[in-house]
Amino acid sequence: MGPLSLLAMLETQLGLVRDFPSRAERIVQFRECLKVCDTPSCFYHATFAADELGTAAKLLDWRDSWRLHGWTGGFPDGAGRRLMEMAAVEERTAESLAPSIGKRLKYVADALVLRGPAIGSISLVDPLDAFPRRWRDVLAQLPVEQAALSVSGNKGSLLGELQAGLHQAHSGAQVDKIPWRDDGSVRIVRAETRLTAARWLADEICRPTGETVLVAEIEGALLDTVLDATDRARHGFEENSVFRPALQALPLALQTLWEPLDFYALLKFLTHPIAPIPGYARRLLAAELAEQPGIGGTSWDAVLERIVAHYGQKGPSVREAIRFWIEHPRYEPGSGAPIAVVVERVQRLAEYFAGRLGGGNDPDATHFAAAYAQATAVGVNLDALARQGETTLRPRALQTLILQATGRGAANPLTEAEVECFPAVTNPASVIEPFDRAIWWQLGAPSMPQRYPWSRREMRELAEVGVELPPFDKVLERTAAEWLRPVLAARNELVLVLPPKGEEVHPLWLMVEALLEGVPVEPVERVLFDAKASDSIMEVALKPLPQRKRWWQLPQDVAVAPRKRESYSSLEIFFNNPYQWVLQYPAWLRPSSILAVSSDFLLFGNLAHRLIERFFRTASALAMSNAAIERWFEDAFPQIVREEGAVLLMRGRRADLVKLRVGLKRALLELQGQLVRSGVSTVDPEKELTGQFIGGELAGMADLVVAKARGERAILDVKWSGGKKYSEKLGDTRHLQLAVYGELLRQSTGVWPQVAYFILDQARLMAADANFFSGARVVQSKAGESAADLWQRFVESWKWRRAQLDTGRIEVVLDGIEETEDSIAPENGLAVEPLNPRYNDYLVLAGVEVP
Repeated sequence: MGPLSLLAMLETQLGLVRDFPSRAERIVQFRECLKVCDTPSCFYHATFAADELGTAAKLLDWRDSWRLHGWTGGFPDGAGRRLMEMAAVEERTAESLAPSIGKRLKYVADALVLRGPAIGSISLVDPLDAFPRRWRDVLAQLPVEQAALSVSGNKGSLLGELQAGLHQAHSGAQVDKIPWRDDGSVRIVRAETRLTAARWLADEICRPTGETVLVAEIEGALLDTVLDATDRARHGFEENSVFRPALQALPLALQTLWEPLDFYALLKFLTHPIAPIPGYARRLLAAELAEQPGIGGTSWDAVLERIVAHYGQKGPSVREAIRFWIEHPRYEPGSGAPIAVVVERVQRLAEYFAGRLGGGNDPDATHFAAAYAQATAVGVNLDALARQGETTLRPRALQTLILQATGRGAANPLTEAEVECFPAVTNPASVIEPFDRAIWWQLGAPSMPQRYPWSRREMRELAEVGVELPPFDKVLERTAAEWLRPVLAARNELVLVLPPKGEEVHPLWLMVEALLEGVPVEPVERVLFDAKASDSIMEVALKPLPQRKRWWQLPQDVAVAPRKRESYSSLEIFFNNPYQWVLQYPAWLRPSSILAVSSDFLLFGNLAHRLIERFFRTASALAMSNAAIERWFEDAFPQIVREEGAVLLMRGRRADLVKLRVGLKRALLELQGQLVRSGVSTVDPEKELTGQFIGGELAGMADLVVAKARGERAILDVKWSGGKKYSEKLGDTRHLQLAVYGELLRQSTGVWPQVAYFILDQARLMAADANFFSGARVVQSKAGESAADLWQRFVESWKWRRAQLDTGRIEVVLDGIEETEDSIAPENGLAVEPLNPRYNDYLVLAGVEVP
């Protein structure tokens, strides 16, 4: 057993058992002691003001280390400032701080004077002087005998000579180099990747060689994964992590307490697999927030209605959960959140986890148990802070509190050791008995002891009051001795698996390499592909990926029928890149639904469209003066941002918000002025248009349909940016979207409307002529064509593409694939425009790009 297990046994036998608080609880207790003693002149004042709990954790480690090594709590007059101030804090700990390991050992040592435990003997693997002072006080009263791990290998083998040489070198003796010879007792291997090394070791482990011990200081979980995949027994290498799903729920839930709301954190909270809101509700809310990052508004309310209706009788309780976890009040980080509010949320999460603990050997119950312990620990510490008189908590302190309660995280319960596994350790010092074979997996750089954080004077003054801190060179010496244990424990064979080239290696390997002359390192890849060495490896024939080609040909029995309804968006893809249209619509392939907050370009456009729509649905929009528009804007803009673009209210986004505010106000004033000066009498925003075309039904949504008193109409397409791009579309008669909307409006009115673009970031109106919009920038068609002519050319292009599809031919229009004669559009049709590949979800399905 280890020291803590022995301590627990002694306390049990001596009647000293009690409920010892966790380290996180002791940090909160020590924080109060530091706070009472804190003055502007204290050495810890500045860091304590910035991070109370973090500072308390560090200074508590100092204090506990001193106690463990013999400190009794005081320093003589004249000692260093830091030591004297720590002594002053120590006076406050008598009643308020739970005992440390050192104090518990002091209680045990005192009790041993009066009563002996039921222990026959204790065998010490480490030398007695390697233990701290308080442990030596205890061990001095127990039946202790010193065990020594001697050289285990055969004297005539290379392994035996290596062990003897390492043992002598560690003792300080001069050792001659040992010539390498391949007698099978020492094997050094290295792979280009850890995965390859693990695959080789999975075969090597199965070789019968007697008792084997496996050492894996690093990457043990990877080795277990490969062993499991190759039907070998897992060895249960635990990989504790604070990022286990269950341990993420509490930090994410509390991260949404602050104003402005962090929408990225809220999106993570809603898409996390463990959350106190039912799954269907979270998925709908997450999708809504990704598209329109805001809370409130008509779209948000519509989603809530769907959720309540979906859950039926449970709808009200789900709605209450959404209100509690999402629609709650938020607090300024500088002022902090009320501790009572934080406690309530932590308790709700603890109750949620407690209801899912279940029983038996369910792995999920283990996850929830770790989360429940985390929430409970945070709740206990919050209560302690409240008892200490604290009423609020800032983000940094709350984050530190969670981290301290989380500790080293939790292990994966699905990676437990299985039957037929070998003895396996993550610390080489744990190998305390001989084995026929010792395997050290990934002999990479270990974690090294840290130097003492105290000055030479402080170290001297600590020694004067009985604090027996071992010299740092002694600490390094003992660490090196622990590294030798797996090597010395091998009777017949030692296998060292080195990390990939370029990575830092373990000091033990440097010692071995320096001692063995001409030691070879076997490349694992050569061993793996040697059929004689490993018959279980099957060679897989290389099959190249398909390369891109301009045309796909469907089988004769496969037909692509016309869709019942099309839109401008689908027709643009149909004409300009047919393979993308086929995969998106008839094949119905969909990309993975990874939610992300809208990009700035898309977000600005959505907010602008919503603001313009809301403005022109106001009855007096065209009659407003500039001053009235500005007043309306100052009320409407913040509300729209809160409801659909609150991500712009987050820290670091002020410049983007100001840019959007200034640009939108200028654009709205200019747009309304242009319409008024042109004699527009009615404006219909977000106008739904439907009709027919040669391929079936056609539908679209026009941004603005405006009309004058005499009945003339125009369609205005609002774009956030792209003044040059859309000017060129008008000049080259490529404004197909406006032509499609114009044809749909013509079908309902009998007259072709005028068409125009309004570019928001430039506050500029562009039209093909000035017949309707008197103040528009005129961009005439170079060919003298109208939108009606453009529509006719589109119809011919659609016939051309449809004919190709009817014969099973699908064109792939991408850069780098040479056109063919069939790629040329008919003379009376439209020229093909390659689409932006950034918006092509099926790019990789086109094949490998030929360099």
